Amino acid sequence: MNPDDHVCLCFRVSQRKLVNFMEREKPRVASQLSECLGAGTGCQWCVPFLRRLHAQWQRGEMPELPVAPAEYAARRAQYRATGTRPDIEVETESQYHPEEAIPTPMPADSANPVRIPLTQLRRGQRAIVDCSELLDLPEGDRCLLHAMGMHHECEVRVCRSGTPCIVQIDSTRLGISGDVAKKILVTPIDDTPGAKA
Repeated sequence: MNPDDHVCLCFRVSQRKLVNFMEREKPRVASQLSECLGAGTGCQWCVPFLRRLHAQWQRGEMPELPVAPAEYAARRAQYRATGTRPDIEVETESQYHPEEAIPTPMPADSANPVRIPLTQLRRGQRAIVDCSELLDLPEGDRCLLHAMGMHHECEVRVCRSGTPCIVQIDSTRLGISGDVAKKILVTPIDDTPGAKA
């Protein structure tokens, strides 16, 4: 790919923008690349490629993807049609070393956090959002949620459970239909006194 070719085809985020973002923001984990114009939060085809770019950047290498843009787009179209990743991911993953990447933060007391649907939280309860498996939501809904501030690993607080489910992210409140809310997985935050955040 050339620097101005798009890595995230959903939001048209180029390799150059991602590299500039990493140089400027110094993301600790690959998932923070979603803060660069929503990269990786659409169809999620580019997530393994974002991980690779981040791992290269962390090692001090010049981040780049050795794949032709036309082939990349064609394989992504196949992925969107079938829901399975074609060979290009294997080629990329063979050059990506997961043990060298910083893992996504998990709660201090568990290596396998409990993930439940957003609809199971009580009023006032807080949780960390996991947007990594929203593939069954229409792309428009995923993009809208991200535009309203609901991105991977953001913190939400339930203002009203039920339908619509009303949550607060920072100072913004969102009303989410029950059908959408039950597809959003979250890890509850233990707010009991003495619990680790």
